[in-house]
Amino acid sequence: MKWKILYIALAALALAIGAASPGLARQSSDGDILQKAINKPSATWTVYGSGQKSAPVKDKTVQGGGATKVEVLVGGDKPWSVGALQSLTGKISKGDVVLVAFWAKAEAVDGGPAVADVPAVRIQQSAAPYDAALQGGIKVGGEWKMYTVPGRALIDIPAGEGAVGLHLGSAKQTVLLGALFVLNFGPDYDLRKLTGG
Repeated sequence: MKWKILYIALAALALAIGAASPGLARQSSDGDILQKAINKPSATWTVYGSGQKSAPVKDKTVQGGGATKVEVLVGGDKPWSVGALQSLTGKISKGDVVLVAFWAKAEAVDGGPAVADVPAVRIQQSAAPYDAALQGGIKVGGEWKMYTVPGRALIDIPAGEGAVGLHLGSAKQTVLLGALFVLNFGPDYDLRKLTGG
């Protein structure tokens, strides 16, 4: 059952990024996209920081049926003070084209709009000095959506020594984080196929 959910979620990922790349959509239809995953896709995030509350939630409206809910209690000028992590299993070489993709949605806080700021979505070393191979930011809206951050790796990260980290502490906000997928397309892949440019 778990593999069926994973396959459905990867198919949804292929469709999402296939809109920018018909070639990738064709490639993913025969299962090749599964070979590019360098993580074990999961909606279970490790959340850190003293200014937060987090818990797993079930939600049938998101691929995979579950998420991790993170409530940032007080925002500030140190967005890394609250964050969410998942480990990577595969390696990344400097110059590889990589894609971080995950489901997320925001909930309203104190009567405000359902938005969340994630100023840093990082593929990073899982131990100090936590250097990043890739970093980008996103704004999360109030409906489930797959958010993607593509790029070319700036450093090598050996297998088992990397993680995806999200900085969430920039504002008082509530965000639900669903399944995460990290794909490594290698050094020769055309990054423009993932950025639409």
